[in-house]
Amino acid sequence: MNTFTRSSLFILAALMVFAAIALLYNSPVISGQKAVSQPDIINYKGSAQEMYDYRQQTGEETYWSNAMFGGMPTYQTGAKYSGHWIKKLDETLRFLPRPADYMFLMFSGFFMLGLVLFRNWKYAFLGACLFAMCSYFFQLYEAGHNSKVHAIAYFAPLTAGVILIYRKKYILGFILTALFMALQLVANHPQMTYYLGLALVIYVVLQAIESVKTKQTKSFVISSAVALFAVILGLGMNASSALATYQYGQSSTRGNNDISLFQNQNQTGLNKDYITHWSYGKLETLNLFIPNFMGGSSVSPPEYKQHTQASLSRAQSPEEYEYFAGIVDYLPTYWGQQPFTGGPAYQGAVVILLFILGMFLVKGKMKWWLVLATILSIFLAWGKNMMWLTDIFIDYFPMYDKFRAVSSILVIAEFTMPLLAVWAVYAFFTDSSLNVEYKKKVLIYAGGGTVVLLLIFWMFGKSLFGFSNDFDQQLPPYLREGLIKDRWELFQKDSLRSLMFVILALGLLFAFIFNKIKQKEIVIFGLALLTIIDLWGVGKRYFNDENYISKQYVDNPFPTELGERLHTEAQANPILMPIAYRVQKNKLLSDLKKEDPSYYRVFDFAGNPFNDASTSYFLPSIGGYHGAKLQNYQNIIDIYLAQDTVLQKSLGIARKEQQILAMLNTKYYIVNGQRGEELIPNPTAMGNAWFVKDMVSVADANEAIVSIGKVNLQNEAVVLQKDGFKTQFHKDSLSNIELVSYAPNRLEYKSQNSGEGFAVFSEIYYKDGWNAYIDGQPAEIFQTNYVLRGLKIPAGNHQIVFEFKPQIIETGKMLTLGSNLIFILICLGGLFALWKNNPNISPKKTL
Repeated sequence: MNTFTRSSLFILAALMVFAAIALLYNSPVISGQKAVSQPDIINYKGSAQEMYDYRQQTGEETYWSNAMFGGMPTYQTGAKYSGHWIKKLDETLRFLPRPADYMFLMFSGFFMLGLVLFRNWKYAFLGACLFAMCSYFFQLYEAGHNSKVHAIAYFAPLTAGVILIYRKKYILGFILTALFMALQLVANHPQMTYYLGLALVIYVVLQAIESVKTKQTKSFVISSAVALFAVILGLGMNASSALATYQYGQSSTRGNNDISLFQNQNQTGLNKDYITHWSYGKLETLNLFIPNFMGGSSVSPPEYKQHTQASLSRAQSPEEYEYFAGIVDYLPTYWGQQPFTGGPAYQGAVVILLFILGMFLVKGKMKWWLVLATILSIFLAWGKNMMWLTDIFIDYFPMYDKFRAVSSILVIAEFTMPLLAVWAVYAFFTDSSLNVEYKKKVLIYAGGGTVVLLLIFWMFGKSLFGFSNDFDQQLPPYLREGLIKDRWELFQKDSLRSLMFVILALGLLFAFIFNKIKQKEIVIFGLALLTIIDLWGVGKRYFNDENYISKQYVDNPFPTELGERLHTEAQANPILMPIAYRVQKNKLLSDLKKEDPSYYRVFDFAGNPFNDASTSYFLPSIGGYHGAKLQNYQNIIDIYLAQDTVLQKSLGIARKEQQILAMLNTKYYIVNGQRGEELIPNPTAMGNAWFVKDMVSVADANEAIVSIGKVNLQNEAVVLQKDGFKTQFHKDSLSNIELVSYAPNRLEYKSQNSGEGFAVFSEIYYKDGWNAYIDGQPAEIFQTNYVLRGLKIPAGNHQIVFEFKPQIIETGKMLTLGSNLIFILICLGGLFALWKNNPNISPKKTL
């Protein structure tokens, strides 16, 4: 058996091990009877149901849905695009059941990067184990942030392609870069892609500096051109989705805002306070090393709060005891600065140790790239806690202000730290310039220093850290003392835990140095095993078998009957409780849909309407759940529906919520009644469309959004002066317009009016894609009442049709097809050239 065949078999075996680990961790999916319950995916199912129904009924795709927030494009809610072949490849790569598929991609993607860097499957295997099981990824699985973890899984292979290009392996590097750039975009999480881009920019800058020093700028320019073309081609293979998303982004909350009525408002992107709301604390960064440094997650299990429970015996009265006994389970052991967290971004004790060793063992620009990218990631994750740097990026780095939750940029550190960690092991065993004495010094001083630091934390942490935050000051002293003691014990236990893993890892390295272990493979796989044991244990704290429920409730998380099985299982598993709790509302909405099949909207006063898409599963909703709503609709929410009475009074539009809901054709309200949730008809709903008589022309969007709270919207329409409207149109008692046919992307009306009229439609205005026709002839759609559509309609009887046919989809379709063909031709030509010349396609030279 030759070397190539043997290596291929080991690579295949490694991939099988990764699949086995992914399935074993997620063992409930093996039976096919259970699936993971993810809150974000439940909301996604609600928001996308109208699109799914239309697809199933017609076999066609709709790029607009009225299911939530009055109506919005489906580009970010699961739309499919013609010719999107790369999506099919992605689905093939994710052949395991979810979320084992994502975990397998994490392992195998980093494994590919390791093969490119080290040309040795053993180091690649270790690197994959160091990366793929970071505890943050398990929290993403639990929450349902699938697109985020999907994008992260493609970080490593995309980086591998870029590195190959700059090593002058142009053909293979180009193919990998274009391919995995395309797959990265399929994951559809621009924020993660952007963050990886920042890290790769640092790599390219270091390459540029070296090229100047070595007088190889021509080679650098060629490599950069090849890399840029590969990225553009990867983008082209996703042209339909990328162009549609970009176009939509201009009108969304990530784009420009046409009003300026809010304090501390950012006109071109998200508000700075919103961007930095989730900022990692500086001290909290030590979570990377000690999982319960900050107390874990905001929702802690009862066993974490034994001292807090015991402290209740010191309550001053039975009433005080009863009150605080009822809230103890909700008191967070987490004491960091974030408003809420699902858990720490624990990287692993072994990973951190090896990363520290790597700063002394690894040489060259690779080390500096990984160290600088890690530092930048941590500093930017601090957000408002290092505002001078955050301000620079928000103000001067394109698109940085489009993304919220800056703490999530720690994903770059969670990628670069394992990479330097495995590189440290590679250098330890293969770098002949590192003599034994130097390695001993590194292990003694860097490794020993790490041990000493953990010992100090373990022994004296209670004196070093407060284990308290501002929230605790609201608690009585005895309860606060109990909570602090619980946090201290969690910290101490995990400090000792990390210490043990560090000592074991150092022990393996020292044993090799002193010839107690003869084979380096024992050390490599020993480190991999320690890492898996470490991260498996912490991961199970946040994502475990309890997160799996019967597959029928995952496939349909909106049941309308509380059967005995659901009732029993919900009592045993709190994750099922929200599904069971919604049954009454689901039944109301399901029955309403049958009883009143007309087209209207529903507003949920009983829940959290703008963070819940369950209503949208059944009927079009005023609310919903999405991170990038249309900006004009968000402004309506903020000014009229969020009940900001201070702002409303300052604008002279207090208590106008009902008028706005009526304008949006809100025909029913969900409210809390004596027997739970109830439906109440809204007699003021204005219907699908209506004629108005008087036109109120305003100068700009500020005046428009305020004016709709001051005029009689049944008889008046607020329009922009630039559209040049006359002051009145015809309207009499016989003027009528009604909806006769409804589909999410096509609405047909018939109208009757004895004079030229102006009709307002209770449909959300969106300029890119909606076309109007009167008796088959194109008609101009006017932005009306700030957020709705309006049409001038000639006298007489007419057929009016709105159709959503965005040209950007057709343009993207052609670009996608062309890019696919170019990529295939380049792959065939490149692979033929490689075969003909028989070059060694693996890089021989490390950075």
